[in-house]
Amino acid sequence: MERIPETELMVEKEQVISYDEADFSEGEVNLINQINYYLLRKNISLDEKDLIVDLGCGPGNVSEKLAIKWPNTEVVGIDGSKEMILRAEYNKSISTNQKKLKNLRYVCSDIKDIKSNNLLLKKRISLLVSNSLIHHITNLEDFFNTIRSLSSDITVNFHKDLKRPLDEKSALELKAQCSKKYNEILTKDYYASLKASYTFKELKNFTLENDLSSLDVFEEGDNYLIVYGNV
Repeated sequence: MERIPETELMVEKEQVISYDEADFSEGEVNLINQINYYLLRKNISLDEKDLIVDLGCGPGNVSEKLAIKWPNTEVVGIDGSKEMILRAEYNKSISTNQKKLKNLRYVCSDIKDIKSNNLLLKKRISLLVSNSLIHHITNLEDFFNTIRSLSSDITVNFHKDLKRPLDEKSALELKAQCSKKYNEILTKDYYASLKASYTFKELKNFTLENDLSSLDVFEEGDNYLIVYGNV
């Protein structure tokens, strides 16, 4: 199936609310567990000297879980959508875990402009994470240039995203499954995201052709891709 790029940012309030109200907790907890497993395997522990950055943080679901899992670190959630950042700040303010989120803050910035933001330059980033961000980026160069510019020799990258289905039939089947759990707005956005996602071959070839072979790319089940490692 040919890739069809979608809008890079979720800026419509209705869209943001719909996304925020959906329950993605199972996948988010799984992501945190995957990151933790990878860090343990590499014998990496995170403490007060470390900075975790969640790129494309949306309403802050993963950012909050990162802050709670590694309470001694500093966690920064970044999104280019002002509406998403407002929602993330609101969610933090009403969270039952509010006392555990003192190490978490948010920044509104397009990923291509992050490096110029001095808020991020106080510490080197130890863990750079994104969840369902890559498919929003029109050109892979922009995504990988950003993580390369943000990473140092200590930075662990862990990025998870959708995998583009092989054909339209498969995409429509996934859309139908989504419609059983989520509303019409979210189902429509999910279908657009599937078509905008990259394939394993596209991501793998890009890393090999652009001096990024230190990053590993693998498929998780039928529907997801993970990019991880050091740049």
